[in-house]
Amino acid sequence: MLGDEAVRLVKEAKDITADHIPAYNEEQVRLVAQETRYLWTRIEEMYASLGQLTESQGESAETEAAAAHGPSQGDGGRDAAMVSSQQTYALSQAEHRSNVGGQTTLYAQTVARNKRCLLAYHDRRAKFLRSLMWNVHLAPSMVPGTLVARMSPSEQTYMREYARLNASYRDAVEAQLIPSYGSLDWAANGELPPRDLLIEVRVVRDCGEIVTENGVVSLQAGTQHYVPRADVEHLITIGYLEHVSPS
Repeated sequence: MLGDEAVRLVKEAKDITADHIPAYNEEQVRLVAQETRYLWTRIEEMYASLGQLTESQGESAETEAAAAHGPSQGDGGRDAAMVSSQQTYALSQAEHRSNVGGQTTLYAQTVARNKRCLLAYHDRRAKFLRSLMWNVHLAPSMVPGTLVARMSPSEQTYMREYARLNASYRDAVEAQLIPSYGSLDWAANGELPPRDLLIEVRVVRDCGEIVTENGVVSLQAGTQHYVPRADVEHLITIGYLEHVSPS
């Protein structure tokens, strides 16, 4: 059935979790792309046949009318026969156009659906790769070999380039901030890069006093503070503090 191969890809994409990614299904991707190209070719051929059909049917109607009603029938007879033949062919042509129109619509919708499924499959895998890069501190060499084996060559290149671009941007930002803030280890806790250097936190468990670059802060349970992210990141990770997201 049309589109079944694309549905299989989508089902594979749904199996991707934060800790697992199936092997890249190159064969299934090839089948979807092959079906898509075939359907598009058929659409072009059917539209081209409509133009040819219009010309051939017009010539055939005129020829048959002239043959069925020779000169003895007079001009009136020939004209009536020609009109009758043209009407018959017009009905036949309209029916053919309707059939072709329905078929091309089905093919065009399948082509569009196949493309969406291909994009969804690769987008889901790309999101996993980006998350994986932050989990290994933007170091592709730290990715387990079992995961690398499940990636296509293009995905491996994407992973390396993503890490390289982020590291390059990080270095450019650090060059402007140093010596005010020092080095920025964006992937220290395996999360996406911080949007703000200062964050608001709520104390879940007593932490006592900590020294920040802005001075000493007493972290008592139930209190909230606005502190440099780098000074409390480890306390958030182990659950002593809770990041208060801005509303």
